[in-house]
Amino acid sequence: MCVVDGWSLRFDGWVTELDDMDKMKQVQGDLSNGRAHGIDNLLYSADADFSCFADLAVTSPADYYKEGEGSLLQCVLTPADKYMGMPVEDVAAATLEQVYDLFPSARGLKCTWTNVVKLGQSLYRESPGMDVYRPTQKTPIGNFFLAGSYTYQDYIDSMEGATKSGLACANVIIQETPRLAKETRAREAAAV
Repeated sequence: MCVVDGWSLRFDGWVTELDDMDKMKQVQGDLSNGRAHGIDNLLYSADADFSCFADLAVTSPADYYKEGEGSLLQCVLTPADKYMGMPVEDVAAATLEQVYDLFPSARGLKCTWTNVVKLGQSLYRESPGMDVYRPTQKTPIGNFFLAGSYTYQDYIDSMEGATKSGLACANVIIQETPRLAKETRAREAAAV
């Protein structure tokens, strides 16, 4: 599955500040509440090609807030098959238009910088028959187990899926504990 990951857009104001147009443009000097203005959360949308996004300048200000600059949106476009062959400038324009559709009040802001990272194989396509490509928590390699949202479990590639996968991995390890203990005792006896 193709994904455009690491897609970033920097603005001259706060994209997700919806209530106060003055705050939307406040990027210079001290901020009244000590942080950037906007929604402090990971966001999801069914109305854009990016399934999830966040304003990193708001959610992680210590790393991404820069005085005099506004929102830094990090978007993940998936599935991104139609974008993989496009020039990054065209991907930028298409994504920017979708941002403006989601946040019409942000149309008055200027996008000052963009960055695109394309990954040809990153996520699993959410369509029938794709689960066979998800590895199980137990692998053919002894003492090597997998956990992560990409492994076989009942949820899509998400935080919930990662949690379910971690629990499934723990269950496999518990089931394998007698074998692992026996192999460990045999190695220890052979080393003596």
